[in-house]
Amino acid sequence: MAASTTVFATTPSLGINLGATGVSTPAFALLTRVQGNDGHDYMYVQANEALGSVDTVIVGATGSCSSDGGSAGWTLNVPGGLTAGAYGWAKRTSVNS
Repeated sequence: MAASTTVFATTPSLGINLGATGVSTPAFALLTRVQGNDGHDYMYVQANEALGSVDTVIVGATGSCSSDGGSAGWTLNVPGGLTAGAYGWAKRTSVNS
């Protein structure tokens, strides 16, 4: 399944594109959290390693993320994935109720 490019933030904040490709310069503070129109929380993270577009990741206390093989609760939402050191949005795997 490819990363979604049709999800948008419902949390009031300017310039958020939850389906954006990864970038080498941060656009937001790490660990910034917003709500998406799909019911998921999204968090702005930095990759510790090369990651696929919908890899499941674990997010550290400083906002760095690495692959977790399916158990962490966060999934990247970055078309094309992230290279090591790049920034992007991760989606909370469970939907908010």
